[in-house]
Amino acid sequence: MAFFTCSGCSGHRVYHLLKSLEKFKVDVVHLSSCMQMDNYPKCPHLDEIKQTIRNAGMELVEGTHH
Repeated sequence: MAFFTCSGCSGHRVYHLLKSLEKFKVDVVHLSSCMQMDNYPKCPHLDEIKQTIRNAGMELVEGTHH
């Protein structure tokens, strides 16, 4: 298990973080609730971040414990 942030706009760091997790055989990524809940500002790069995760061959789960 690992936790990381997108590091703010534009979310390009996500690609490098996913690559660094490959050595640990991470195969599922949960997007944080704050990226998707209505009571937070909408992430303008959410679709690109989701696609980056999918392109890395990892399963995408939208949400955590909420």
